[in-house]
Amino acid sequence: MEAKFDFIRYSNCWEDSENLLKSLEIRGRRGASILSAGDNTLAMLLGDPESITAFDINPTQIHLFYLKKAGFEMLSHRDLLALLGIGGTERSWALFQSLEPVMDPEAFRYFYEHPEFFEKGIVHIGKFERYFQIFRDRVVPLFTTKRKMAKLAAFHDIEAQKKYYDRWVNNRRMKAIFKVFFGFRMMGKLGRDRAFYNYVEDKENSASNIKKTADSGMGRIPNWNNPYMTYVLTNQFTEDALPYYLQEQFHETIRSRLDRIEVKRGTLQELDGRYGFFNLSDIFEYMSEEQFEENIQKLRELSVPGARVAYYNMQNRRYLPGTEFRYLKELSERQTMATKSYFYRDFVVYEVGENK
Repeated sequence: MEAKFDFIRYSNCWEDSENLLKSLEIRGRRGASILSAGDNTLAMLLGDPESITAFDINPTQIHLFYLKKAGFEMLSHRDLLALLGIGGTERSWALFQSLEPVMDPEAFRYFYEHPEFFEKGIVHIGKFERYFQIFRDRVVPLFTTKRKMAKLAAFHDIEAQKKYYDRWVNNRRMKAIFKVFFGFRMMGKLGRDRAFYNYVEDKENSASNIKKTADSGMGRIPNWNNPYMTYVLTNQFTEDALPYYLQEQFHETIRSRLDRIEVKRGTLQELDGRYGFFNLSDIFEYMSEEQFEENIQKLRELSVPGARVAYYNMQNRRYLPGTEFRYLKELSERQTMATKSYFYRDFVVYEVGENK
């Protein structure tokens, strides 16, 4: 079974941009980045790179990036949020049409043929986002109320947040339902792709592993300005909880550096050149051990001495060999604990030694 790549799988990136900016030593370097929804690639422009080669095998994800890129080029911060459907969708279609002069023609045609995307809101149209919408609309009422979930999303105080979560949300019904809804069968069908679990070693405990990290995060990270949990709990972003790249203070800086991003359709194996940093998302989740080894070899070829490599583990435990990739343990553990996207197992950072 192979994953399909003919639709938008992610409207938003679900890995914390701040981890990348604090870990990759981006300034003045050439980098490579998994594109996905484009959010983290855009955010890394704030690190002042020389350039970023953004790559993805899914053409619709590339179309989505070009939409966001054109929005930065042409629109004010307020209008960019409106284009993406944050705070309402009344003006989204008209704003999209205004982007035609600067937007990639193929991407423009794709979205022009899907006006329903703008009626729903661009940030809500991905398969993964629809999964969270099903969770809130159909599953949450089985163990608590939407009002209580909205209140949970608003806490500033971590101790009070954890107490509220344990009393009003994390009940027996929730624990039982969580095991089913976030298990690999349901998530593979409704959220990600069944093929993504081909190489997961501990499928049966996948929901339990996610639950452990979620419970831990609920006691470490306040929800009020956490875009990931705000979306999961309320199915929307708020002014206080926007993805990092969409925060107003960064708008002009990102706009001024858009020409530093080059997009390529393909995989890590198809890149060439040499790079000083890599954002690899959770790419190794979806590979066999043989493919993992092939990608390690490719990383050796692509890396300059001292390059930084960062990625997430969610279900699997995939780690680079210490002979050539020095694991930055303290940094990795600190950023894992700080990440607002805390349903991942860990966030790991490596520094590349001299190529052999």
